[in-house]
Amino acid sequence: MNTERVHEIDQQELQHLISVSTGFIDAYIIECYNQVPMLIPQNIVLSAQNSQTQVNALTWHEVDLPVYSIHNPNVKDGIALIIEGEEITQRFALLCNEMPQGIRLRISEVVDDDRPVDDVKVFQYVVSEGKQYQIPNLVEIQRALGITI
Repeated sequence: MNTERVHEIDQQELQHLISVSTGFIDAYIIECYNQVPMLIPQNIVLSAQNSQTQVNALTWHEVDLPVYSIHNPNVKDGIALIIEGEEITQRFALLCNEMPQGIRLRISEVVDDDRPVDDVKVFQYVVSEGKQYQIPNLVEIQRALGITI
């Protein structure tokens, strides 16, 4: 990973991105509207539930969570993935078109992509099995949603 960007992520988030204990990453591939698919580790997804897409907040366990939308704006119903935060107050819902595909990737097969990152909500681009993915910058997504970090 780009060493300058690694310093922006604390240890817990880095552990969420890559679990080196097994040499594999259990991840979700999430389709993003007008962007390359997002790749996130499964262990940061607390729950998935059906949701209408035209919402700014989602109630989960009696707490209203802000929504970060990556779905096609023409889709009326989608799936909300509840994303873990370091604190309960840092959780949010990632609203996508459909339940993402689960995949197990060998860490050694996920390589950095030199594509420039021009969106602060993207931590880095990677390539695996010839396909390009974005790794989200969770801190910047939280900031964009008004979550205090």
